[in-house]
Amino acid sequence: MFQRIKSLGTRFRYDDSEMPFLRHLEDFRKMVIRCFVALVVGFLACLPVADRLIGVLRAPAEPYVEKSTEATLRASELRLRIPVEALAAPRQDEGGEAYYEVPAELLLPGSDAAPQGVIRLQFSEPAAAIKMWLSVAFFGGLLLSLPALVFFIGLFVMPGVRDAERKVMTRIALFSGGLFILGIAMGYKITLPLALGLMLKIGGTLGGESIWFYNRYIAFTLQLLLGFGLAFQLPVVILILGKMGLVDARMLREKRRHMIVALLVLAMILTPPDVMTQLLMAAPLILLYEFCIWFLYFSGNRGAPVDGAGQDVDDKPQTED
Repeated sequence: MFQRIKSLGTRFRYDDSEMPFLRHLEDFRKMVIRCFVALVVGFLACLPVADRLIGVLRAPAEPYVEKSTEATLRASELRLRIPVEALAAPRQDEGGEAYYEVPAELLLPGSDAAPQGVIRLQFSEPAAAIKMWLSVAFFGGLLLSLPALVFFIGLFVMPGVRDAERKVMTRIALFSGGLFILGIAMGYKITLPLALGLMLKIGGTLGGESIWFYNRYIAFTLQLLLGFGLAFQLPVVILILGKMGLVDARMLREKRRHMIVALLVLAMILTPPDVMTQLLMAAPLILLYEFCIWFLYFSGNRGAPVDGAGQDVDDKPQTED
């Protein structure tokens, strides 16, 4: 078993031998087929547990979801109010049994006011539940099969990458994966609950009832989490450009105001159309941008020094001796 794993690792080593074009095409075809099979396996594995995945996506909204009448009755203490004058005298039915017929009022908790800050989840069409089930299973299968997808793509790409480049790519991949997970966690734990609470509070202030389509809420949540994961790849792009010498710390500082506007536009594109989630995404992106400035500065990529007149020293004309 160990020998098999060791032999498998040799397939990732650099191979400088020339390979015919048709062989490359055949390897690419195998890679695509393997990735497709891995994705299908992940989808089938997530399909039976799609309801649990939906429950995880629904959890941030659970405190606001309107419970059914039966659940309310079971979890609440009910009171029956009977006027005293209604108990004056019993009545008799046709069989001679005595009974009381009194007007009564059933009091539910909070029944004296219209409910606010409550979501009522509904399906917009008969097939909406199936579509939601399949879409959640697909995204879950994509995440589940991601290690296999990276492995099969690596089998195709790594033999053409030198050892030094492979180390850099490995570090970038780990850094990128960590930022992707951090972005999803921040969107799930912080942004989504805050956005839901604010939207429901505004809706309650305006006196409206929040009736949401269930599948659109799930799509909203998936879009927000995926948007945060992708947006957190910004440091990866900036640091790669910095290592290539295309940007430096001085340039990033000079373009700070332009980048803030660009990050706001990026947050508007990646998030659902509401200002709250856009601002909650733009804020950490601006902080990550500042992190990239300081990282490039301390790593030596500071840019050309500037003299007292504000001109780059490298751009000043050289005087003859």
